[in-house]
Amino acid sequence: MKHIIGILLVIVIFGVSSCYNTDIKKPNKLIPKKKFEKMMVDIYLAQGMSFDQSPDSLKKKITQTDLYYAVLKKYGVPDTVFVRSLIYYSSFPKEYEKMHEQIMNIFKEAESQYKPQGAVNEDEK
Repeated sequence: MKHIIGILLVIVIFGVSSCYNTDIKKPNKLIPKKKFEKMMVDIYLAQGMSFDQSPDSLKKKITQTDLYYAVLKKYGVPDTVFVRSLIYYSSFPKEYEKMHEQIMNIFKEAESQYKPQGAVNEDEK
């Protein structure tokens, strides 16, 4: 069941973000933009995590869906509220793109904090 929700989430993201139909009503429990951006940062980090699945490293297999629900639990947001907020925000493509630019800026700032001084960025080569 958890795998189906993860797949559904990906389909909703791509399906709704490609539409320019803004007839979607604002949900009653909409996650504020800044909190939603922080959640998306954590979700992207969770998606980027990989675990060594050897028997010695993990007794229990950790899935991407488990990590997704861990993010929701961290922020105290039910999955239905998150999905409705995601659908609502992604129904405004230009605003949604601005949100993603902000998310990418957060990652760039974090990367610059941990990059050794004098290191050359791959984009600058």
